[in-house]
Amino acid sequence: MKEINIMEFLKEEKTGDFHLNCGLPIGYVAGFPIVAVKSGKACLKIPFLKYKITGQVDKTLVYPVKYVLTYSLPEMKPIGFEDLEYNIVFKHIDFNKPIGYFRHDAIKSLTKKAYAEKKNELLELYDDLAMTVVDKKPFSDGEEFKKVLNMMLEPSVKPIYKVLDRDFYDKYLA
Repeated sequence: MKEINIMEFLKEEKTGDFHLNCGLPIGYVAGFPIVAVKSGKACLKIPFLKYKITGQVDKTLVYPVKYVLTYSLPEMKPIGFEDLEYNIVFKHIDFNKPIGYFRHDAIKSLTKKAYAEKKNELLELYDDLAMTVVDKKPFSDGEEFKKVLNMMLEPSVKPIYKVLDRDFYDKYLA
């Protein structure tokens, strides 16, 4: 079976044909993925949001997730693109209005190096989670994944993750 490396995939995905052909505007970056099951098949949903630097420490503006690219697991074959602005569920969100700040309280004390290390740790846990979903096995590191994900994910985007995938949210973000 193909090994899953989400960190490498996210680096390569930015210049892939599917990403480029979706026409995501410049400035949108991948958020932390959602590992999900669609129609009985494992998939990876990658939410895209934007940040705007204000020049003030810890006051970088965070905007809502606006786009979601979906890939099958473990093949990483593109299977979907959604612009949430056209989804009725998100009709009350102003995608041009910030919803929070980066760096939030849980990560303010981390140095740039410590943040990168924690992010790498989280992405390695994502690899393990993705493989367990593909193999339809229980995820033994679920509590550690939940702890690190809740630390790293901007609190302001959690409600959007809840709508994007209630099962993922209930298991790891609630």
